[in-house]
Amino acid sequence: MNPRYLPPCVLSPSTNLSRSDAQTWSDIFITTIDTFPIECIRPSDTDRPIWSIYTPGSYRPEDYLGTLHVRDTDGHWHVQATGERHASFADAVRTLRRPPT
Repeated sequence: MNPRYLPPCVLSPSTNLSRSDAQTWSDIFITTIDTFPIECIRPSDTDRPIWSIYTPGSYRPEDYLGTLHVRDTDGHWHVQATGERHASFADAVRTLRRPPT
């Protein structure tokens, strides 16, 4: 395990999703959107505000929901798979949970 990162099952006290600056969020954290928990993991090769979203504690391909990042130009959350932009992190996560059409 990389000592730079907290174990995935531990919530970091510094992760406050109400903060407007996503750069201040932890590299690994668990939060709840619409009563469903998600685990957010920042890739180890970046310090930018980007997270891969998983079902907590599961890292199988079927548990991967997708990847989100904040755009520098407008501050919106960008869903990488669809190119959609959302004003809030929660709305972007809802997009990842949406059934495929």
